[in-house]
Amino acid sequence: MKIFSKLKGLSRFKQIETQKLDLSCITDDLCNGLFGVMEKAYAQRQSDSKNSNYDEEDVKRIIDEYAKENMMIAAATSIVPGPFGILGAVPELLLNINNQMNMIYDLGCAYEKENFINKDVLLDIPIAAFGGNTNLSAIQDSSADLLDSPEKVLVGKANELGRSIIEKTLKKSIVQFIPVAGPILMSTWAKLTTRKVSKNSLNFLDAKETYQEHLKPAESEEVQRQLQQQKIKGLANLIESNNEINEKQIELFGTIIENANLKEEEKAYYLEEAVRTGSKFVLDKKLLQDYEEADDLIMEMVVMAKRSGQVDELERAYIFEVSAELGIEKQFVDGLF
Repeated sequence: MKIFSKLKGLSRFKQIETQKLDLSCITDDLCNGLFGVMEKAYAQRQSDSKNSNYDEEDVKRIIDEYAKENMMIAAATSIVPGPFGILGAVPELLLNINNQMNMIYDLGCAYEKENFINKDVLLDIPIAAFGGNTNLSAIQDSSADLLDSPEKVLVGKANELGRSIIEKTLKKSIVQFIPVAGPILMSTWAKLTTRKVSKNSLNFLDAKETYQEHLKPAESEEVQRQLQQQKIKGLANLIESNNEINEKQIELFGTIIENANLKEEEKAYYLEEAVRTGSKFVLDKKLLQDYEEADDLIMEMVVMAKRSGQVDELERAYIFEVSAELGIEKQFVDGLF
């Protein structure tokens, strides 16, 4: 196969030395900043009298404005090229989270629950959005105004949120090894997380909704490997969805494969299939949905599609097809593009 032989010769399929990256320091920086971000967001929104005039008609506008602002922050981010470059953008991550907490407070005002928003809620809603354990379902049933937990408890929640952001989203991204996709990944990540937080906020604040506490099943090492395989299959399908093989996409795919938690024969198999038009992997959609990885898969497919320089209409159509099968709203995918 000529194209496979040609691409195998590229020197860009290299192992990233992840053991040299100190993720604990990055996590600590994020955790240390999050408590102050929460305090700042709470004080800012409490002092703003305009948000007390919001009502349910303002909900969509509030979400869209904060999502747009976070996308602008992400677009202006200068991320050092290299693996985990996005994880070094702690100031930008904190700005995004500050906006998400502002959004939670303003949505509380829109649903006439400003007195129901306390510091715990500003932390609990993002924690729940990232798959953490909270007591939001019991809080929703309460009719009394909420009191803040002691500072020690709030600091603990801020630390939990920081660890969740690293462990459950950014660290697990299979496009983390793409050295030139940092700004794209940052902007799509900003859109993705703002969406998750807004959905969880509406579920909690809307009186017509019964809050559903949803915890992902425990992820064993084998489950994590299976999820990684599903994402690799989705990217392979995307690459050949237009019946053309783009070398830039294959270079990136090869780097992802080389750093994946797969056996050597599996790596060779997936790479060969990605450069052969006509093959199409069947995705385990239930696995992706059960472990809340569907949004992340679509995000990573969009990043890969953009790598070729111009998103092909057949690639775009395939991403929308998969997102529809996974129950993801068209509007969200439009936003990623």
